[in-house]
Amino acid sequence: MTLIVLFVILFIIFVFHFLVYYFLIHAFSIENRKIRLTLCFVLFLLSVSFIASAVIAHKWENFLTQGFYNISALWYGLLINLLLVILFYWFFILIFLHLTASVRVGVYKKIIGKALIILALLYTVYGIYNAFFPNIKEINVNIKNLPIEWQGKRIVHLSDIHLGRTLGKNFLERIAEKVNNINPEIVLITGDLFDGMDGRLSSFVDLLNQIKSKKGTYYVTGNHETYLGLEEVFAILAKTNINVLNDRVVNVDGLQIIGISYPGNGGKDAQNIIKNDENFSLEKPSILLYHSPTNLFSFETSSGDWHRNIYWTPDVSFSVARNLGADLQLSGHTHRGQIFPFNFITHYIYGGYDYGLHQIEDFAIYITSGTGVWGPPVRTGGDSEIVVITLE
Repeated sequence: MTLIVLFVILFIIFVFHFLVYYFLIHAFSIENRKIRLTLCFVLFLLSVSFIASAVIAHKWENFLTQGFYNISALWYGLLINLLLVILFYWFFILIFLHLTASVRVGVYKKIIGKALIILALLYTVYGIYNAFFPNIKEINVNIKNLPIEWQGKRIVHLSDIHLGRTLGKNFLERIAEKVNNINPEIVLITGDLFDGMDGRLSSFVDLLNQIKSKKGTYYVTGNHETYLGLEEVFAILAKTNINVLNDRVVNVDGLQIIGISYPGNGGKDAQNIIKNDENFSLEKPSILLYHSPTNLFSFETSSGDWHRNIYWTPDVSFSVARNLGADLQLSGHTHRGQIFPFNFITHYIYGGYDYGLHQIEDFAIYITSGTGVWGPPVRTGGDSEIVVITLE
C-alpha cells in the first residue's frame, strides 16, 4: 500500500513538472533540441530533489545537505505558484488572444510568460516572508464558571512550529521574543514543535527556556513527534521548563488543562484516560489540548481505519470532548492548507473546521493555521500566527 501511494505521489509530481516544461517551450518558443533536453533534465532533477534531499539530510546532517533540503523545499513552493500562473496563461492564450488577435499570439505569449513568471516569483517571496514572520492573532473566548483568577487573562496558543532544518534558532528566538512581549498567563503548545532534526534537537533547549509565562508552558505531541521518535522528544523536553501533558490532566488555579497526545499508530480510549485521571473533574472548567481538530478517539481502531479517519474522513462532532465538559479545545495540524489553493482542500476535508474559532453550544474550538510551516518554507494559504486568547 505504501509503495502504491509513493508511486501515485511521484506520478503527480512528474506531471506537474511536465506542465512547467510544456509551458516554457510554448511561451518562449523553444525549438532547439539541446535546450529542450537540458530543460527536461533539469526539471526531472527538480522533481525528485525534495524526496532525495530529505533522505540525504536524514543520513548525513551537515551544512550542505541542509542547504540542499531547503532549496528543494523552496522549489516545491515555487512550483505550486508556477502551476497557478500556468493555468492563467493557458486561459489567456487559448481563450482571449486566439479570439481577438490570433496573428499576434507569438508576440504576446512571450510577454505574458515573462510577466507570469515574475508574478509567481514575487508571490513566492511574499509567501516566504509570511512563513518566517508570524502575525499575532487576538481572539476572545467565553468559558462558563471561569475562576476569577482567570477572568480577563491572556493565554498564548502555539502549534506546528516545526523546528528543524528550515525553521531554526533564529525563528524560535523571534517567537520567544513575541510571546514574552505579550506577557501571557500561560502558554499552550498543541504539537509538531519539532520537525525531523534527527539528533540535533538539543540546540533548541536554551531558546525554549526563554519562552516565559506566569503559570508555565504546557505541551502535547503531534504527528511529527511520532515520526521523529517520542523518546528523543521527551528526553529533550525534560531539559526545558515545558510541562509535557502525555494523556493527563493538570489543575492550574481552578482551570483544568487536559492534554491528549497524538494517537500514534492507532486509536486510544481517550475518554477513559481523562475520566480515570485523579485531577479531572466534570465540575471544573477545562481547556483540551489535542493536535488534530477532530473528535477524540473513544475506541481502538485498526491502523488503516485510524489513518483514514484522521486524515481523509475526520470526525468533527467533538462529541467526546463535549461529553467530558471541555469548554475549549485547542488544535492545529491543518496549517490551513499552508499554500494556496490547498486551503480550500483542508476546508473541504475538515468540513470547515480547518481554521478559526467555532462555537457549538457551550463548547468552543480554535484551530490555528500554525506558527511555522512544513516542507516548502512558503505560506500563501493563510498567515502564520501566534494566537492570543483572552478568557472571559
